[in-house]
Amino acid sequence: MRLSRKLLYDDATQKTELLSSPVCDLSLDLYASRLGPCIERSLEDARALGLTLEPYFYLSDGYGCVQGTANIGIGFWDADELLREIHKEARGYNRDEMDLVLLLKHEIGHAFCYVHKLFQLPEFRKVFRVRGNFFATYPDHDRYAYDPYSVDHVNPDHDHYAQKHPDDDFAETFATFLDPEEEWRVRYRRRPGALRKIAFVEKLVHEYGDAAPVVEPGSGMVDVPCEEIRKTVAQFFGLSRRRYLRAAQGFIDDDLLQIFRKPGRLKRRTERAGRLLTRNRQFIETSVTRRVRPKDAHVVSDLLEKIRQRLRFLKLIYLEEEEGRKLSQLHGLVLHKTLLFKLFNIFREP
Repeated sequence: MRLSRKLLYDDATQKTELLSSPVCDLSLDLYASRLGPCIERSLEDARALGLTLEPYFYLSDGYGCVQGTANIGIGFWDADELLREIHKEARGYNRDEMDLVLLLKHEIGHAFCYVHKLFQLPEFRKVFRVRGNFFATYPDHDRYAYDPYSVDHVNPDHDHYAQKHPDDDFAETFATFLDPEEEWRVRYRRRPGALRKIAFVEKLVHEYGDAAPVVEPGSGMVDVPCEEIRKTVAQFFGLSRRRYLRAAQGFIDDDLLQIFRKPGRLKRRTERAGRLLTRNRQFIETSVTRRVRPKDAHVVSDLLEKIRQRLRFLKLIYLEEEEGRKLSQLHGLVLHKTLLFKLFNIFREP
């Protein structure tokens, strides 16, 4: 990769751009990311044991199956590698593929339970010790008492999460059962209560695995889809851009925001900033290249392409009456940045 492109698209620059961006504006693709194979793996293991349910997966502010539905939210940060790095720096951990598959199996367990209303079955309530309203009895927070030596609960993630509530007890047991290697037979051989629950889950899968769901996946509510998260990534994670800004030599958003405006309620006629660049790109490129060296035109071109991308992402506009001044300011920005690149020895490239 050319040095100019490395500078414009280095990790510090891209992380600063991400932190400056509202989550709802990120172009994240659930199935094109590492999440796609994880979802498919979890569903393959479920299908192998007779479950035909296809939950609705969507990117959200966290992981969870919406109560009473087959709609499963997935943390949006796991759909992008740089966002995963930001998440780890903010929260101190990331899940690898194996952890993600296990978590998705847990959420599929919730969906399976909800769409067939298994929690209403008398035997279900007895096996998982349901008392009172199934949903209304959840703890008010994530703190829950547990017995680290319990023989009645599975513990696939070593966090005793199955002891939080009967709903999670079932989901954790379900995730444990969806193991093609059946390692649970050895791991829980001395935990008779946990084995009884696994056997009961197996019975439910055989009975309801290919049955038509009472609640269709995709119907009902979804919980905080990422398209509705207006916070910037920095606000969401509680991080400052300063963490990366000094090293983000290719970050130009702030410069563009000083020249152009964000869309808003303006009574005067406006135009998209990207169109101004498109109409005048050749002029700017030729003019700035004359101020440096003709053989270094690729650097100017790379910078103009980066500006085009950021103008499009930011959706910046300007007042039509200010077109001449905005063109002059944009030309000046390109020239200024090009000369700065020269200071970074960009032009020593062969």
